[in-house]
Amino acid sequence: MKNTALQICLIILLTTFTTQAQNEARQAEADNIQGVAQINGGRYEAALESLNRAIRLQPDYPKAFYNLGTAHFHLKQFEKAIEAFQKAIKLFPAYTEAYNQLGVAYTETAQYKEAIDAFEKAIRLKPDSANAFYNLGCLYIRLKKFKEAGAALEKARRLAPENAETRLNLGYSYSRQKRYREAISEIQKAVSLNQNDSDAQFLLGNLYLLAKDKQSALAQYEKIKSLNPALAQKLYQSIYGDKLLTVSYP
Repeated sequence: MKNTALQICLIILLTTFTTQAQNEARQAEADNIQGVAQINGGRYEAALESLNRAIRLQPDYPKAFYNLGTAHFHLKQFEKAIEAFQKAIKLFPAYTEAYNQLGVAYTETAQYKEAIDAFEKAIRLKPDSANAFYNLGCLYIRLKKFKEAGAALEKARRLAPENAETRLNLGYSYSRQKRYREAISEIQKAVSLNQNDSDAQFLLGNLYLLAKDKQSALAQYEKIKSLNPALAQKLYQSIYGDKLLTVSYP
């Protein structure tokens, strides 16, 4: 009888612990979902509270750490974002997007070697990650390594050919290598994908000047006038003032 009673007590305890753990897991998931909704709504401080609650309930929850890092990133708390992304990766070593966002956070803190390593790990885990190739390419542009930037952005373009930002940055990397014909082709595509991007229109105008195509540059000036008069004026001065030395972002 004593053994039977002991077994019943153990079963009750195990059932209680299991039910408690299940309830905590469900609440952690609910807090995580709430945190994501708060991030999407721009309520980053509130998101931190929700996500920290989720982590207290379930300390081995990689998605909650990832979202916590995202909230810190939006608040420009980059070191805290790095710490959260690292914890997400420790819990789930194949977390591709966590590596990608870790690379972005490292970039914001000028830890460029670490950023490159993070992007490359994301790419090894997911070779079709257009975002990782794009971010790596943009980092190489920041480092003025335009050949490396072009190689990464070409891969991003192959994976996401309709991404205007990829086309714009790839065109810029080509221009800095003096590959003007290819640069013009990419910027034209970027403009066709987003005709209201005055920066892309301005860059295209500069490229036409470098290609000795003044008529096309003037056409770009006319297009930019209504979008961004200040940029249009800069392009006009380049056309008629002979002040253009190299292609650049505004």
